Amino acid sequence: MMKRINWVTAVFLISTPVAASVWGGLRVYEHGVTLAQLAFFFVYLVVTAMSITAGYHRLFAHRAYEARPLVRAAYLLFGAAAFQDSALAWATDHRAHHQNIDRDGDPYNVRRGFLWAHIGWLLVTDHIRDRRAAPPDLEADWMVAAQDRYYTIVAAGMCFGFPLLVGLAVGDPWGFLLWGGLVRVVVGHHITFLVNSLAHTLGRRPYEPAFSARDSVVTAVLTFGEGYHNFHHRFASDYRNGVRRYHWDPTKWLIRSLEKLGLASNLRRVPRERIILARMRSDELRLRERLRDCSQEAAESVQARLAEISAVVENAVSRLGALEREFARARANAADVSKERLLHLRADLRSARKEFREAWRSWTHELARLPKSLSPAPVAG
Repeated sequence: MMKRINWVTAVFLISTPVAASVWGGLRVYEHGVTLAQLAFFFVYLVVTAMSITAGYHRLFAHRAYEARPLVRAAYLLFGAAAFQDSALAWATDHRAHHQNIDRDGDPYNVRRGFLWAHIGWLLVTDHIRDRRAAPPDLEADWMVAAQDRYYTIVAAGMCFGFPLLVGLAVGDPWGFLLWGGLVRVVVGHHITFLVNSLAHTLGRRPYEPAFSARDSVVTAVLTFGEGYHNFHHRFASDYRNGVRRYHWDPTKWLIRSLEKLGLASNLRRVPRERIILARMRSDELRLRERLRDCSQEAAESVQARLAEISAVVENAVSRLGALEREFARARANAADVSKERLLHLRADLRSARKEFREAWRSWTHELARLPKSLSPAPVAG
């Protein structure tokens, strides 16, 4: 079936990298690049890209936390500077992606090809029809609705007008427009596009093997933390993508910092129990595939042993989760809780963590010692 080209978007997405390359090349040849230009490029790239990841994505598309009006306004202004459509349209497409991942209703379905998921879907008009059914919660948000209504003006002003004004203030309008406006918007586009393409191609699937979404530290570094994508698709309401403390997720750190400053609240976190159980169920599904060609006796033996260890892990993580919640409540109400009670809870918590680590170590050890023909894919993270 012939698809209609989305000419406005297609011309913009094709012309901007061409213009950035030609103008940038000529300007570098004639004038070089200054440290101020590169600094503004980097700072404005970080601000606009994280307005997409923390604002458009985790706040507006997933409601993973709540933010003060000042923060929401900043996301909408600097998110518009990324020139990726309004927050209303962006979140509408993204919710459709989550609801229909890897199926026909997925606007950037990677099963239609890497290039389709990366940029091809934007060059045709098919996905635009879905925006008529915009999420009611976003349409009811007056800030989101206002940005959508005046999007072109806001986007042009923030994307190109703002860098030009900063450049005028420091005596370098064209250099700042080039690096902070044109080059920065091209780089920002493809950072976001990688979440739709590379994050569904490169990496492991430790939480849900049925999804194309994958966890990869490489993608996470390139996309300000959006690369732990298998976790995200399994637990989309969590404000984190990188769930472990050491996972590279600057967007998570930004949101947590806003919470400490009183500018964000109600950060949604999936309980540890659900995350661990998801990883075990994923391992079990992969193992079941590998057991299909084994003898019934061998398959039953392996499954029985893993079921035994799985029960130990479930009990350990359930106890740990309960103690963590109890300890958090006790600390929040420290004035009403005795010092002895807090010390006792802390000791119980240390014991529960040790018990869980040992149980999880047994699970991973048992998986590792299976024959290569039976062993599931390594557990990520």
